[in-house]
Order: sequence, then structure tokens, then C-alpha cells
Amino acid sequence: MQFEPSKKLAPFIRHYLLLRADQAAEMTYRLFSDGQPGIVIPLTENMLISTSDCPFGTQLPSMFIYGQMSGYRDLKIEGKMALLVVVLKPFALNSLFGIPAAELNDGIFLPSDLVGAEAIPFERKMAKSKSLRAVIDTIESFLFEHFQKGSGLNPGLLSSLELINRHDGLIRMDDLLKKLKVNERQLERLYHRQIGITPKKFMNIIRFQHFLKIFRSLSADSKLTTAVYQAGYYDQAHLNNYFKAMTGITPIEYKSKVNKLAINFLRF
Repeated sequence: MQFEPSKKLAPFIRHYLLLRADQAAEMTYRLFSDGQPGIVIPLTENMLISTSDCPFGTQLPSMFIYGQMSGYRDLKIEGKMALLVVVLKPFALNSLFGIPAAELNDGIFLPSDLVGAEAIPFERKMAKSKSLRAVIDTIESFLFEHFQKGSGLNPGLLSSLELINRHDGLIRMDDLLKKLKVNERQLERLYHRQIGITPKKFMNIIRFQHFLKIFRSLSADSKLTTAVYQAGYYDQAHLNNYFKAMTGITPIEYKSKVNKLAINFLRF
């Protein structure tokens, strides 16, 4: 289930995503990059979440923040799964915490890791929030307070994101730079600080998401190459290599062998 943030946070939050599954046994869930960082909040007390590369040990905290991902991350969840994911805009972590976004890449963080003891009252209030509405109100209060402290967004950055998304990641770099009236090095520095990855990598992620939407809509008798060429890939081999690097599985496995709770959140 997907729903919108409050108007005051719409510039920074893309949407909320509520994910549920009723399996009580331990299951593996795979999250891969869609170009957006996010915040994850478990909504059930009996749910255990762990990941092999978690810096907190074998047990993830009750709430965590993740930056841009270069590949995929597996979560092992035991118990009935209910997660609220705050899907942020690509630049939101930099605007929120004032930290260069690249320093948060492939990381999992507690709020106190990023804002120190200032986050303790929020974490305590979050622990007492029982309903979904209370959880969202608590998160929005915390985020709004910190977004107000953040520096202003660069208009060129916003224009570049709009152009890349409008063209489904298929705009040429030369054309993008010409429209923005900046050079590539300037744009890369801006992306490094506010988004965490280069413009080219961001374009590749958006194009890949475009491919997935086409691929998921194909009829059973349609060929994979239909989606490959529509999404601007040179050939199927090129797409297959990128697909495996991003998701750890092949396009055919994605299509037929996994349960997709969201376009970039899979259950095995």
C-alpha cells in the first residue's frame, strides 16, 4: 500500500510504502536501489530483522535509515512482516542531516548516528507510537524539524532530476549539461554532495526502473528484447549483466520465481 506524505514534507518525501506478509517462518527479503534513500520502521513487536552486513550486529534496530545503494541488500525477517518505508527524494538525506550524501552510501544508520543525542526524545516517542498514524505523525514531526535546518536546494540539481525522470534516464549527458548550462564536473560535485552518486549512475538507475515497469507489464508471450530496446539498452547481454549486478538474480527469475512486494523489494 502506498500513500502520500503531508504537504509540508512533500518536497522531501516521495511517498510512504506499507509492506506486509503473513509468513511466520524466517524469510529472505531483498531490497535493491531505486535511486531513493529511505527510512524503515518495523510495525510489529514480534518481528526479528537481521542482515549479514548490519553494523549493529545480528539484530537491526527498531528503525533505521539507509543511503544510496550500489547493489542490493538482503534482510532476513522472522515473524509476520509489517514495515513502513519512508521513500525519500534522492537529495533528502543531505537536506535533512547536512552530511555529504556520498558518506551515507550503502550504510544503515540510527537517527542518533546522524544527529547525536538530539534524536533520543524522538526515538523514545517512536517506541511508544502504537498506531500507524502515530508513527507517521512522529516521523513527520522529526523530519520537518530537521528539514527546516537544512540548506536550500540547488535549482540546477532539481532541474536535472526533473529532466532525468521525464526522459526515464535516457537523456544524453551532453544534452543534460547543455540544458542546465553547467559542465560535467560541476554537476558531479553537486550530485556527490546532495545525492551521493554521479549523474550517470543516477540515470542508469532510473533507466533500470523504467525497464522493470515495461518488463512487468509484458504479456506472457512477449519477448524480453521488447523491454530491453524500449528501455534503451544496447542488447540483452548488456541488460542481463546490469540486472544481475543490481538485483543478484536474472530477469527471468525476477519475472517468475520471486514474490514482488514492491518493484524493488522481493521475497524469496
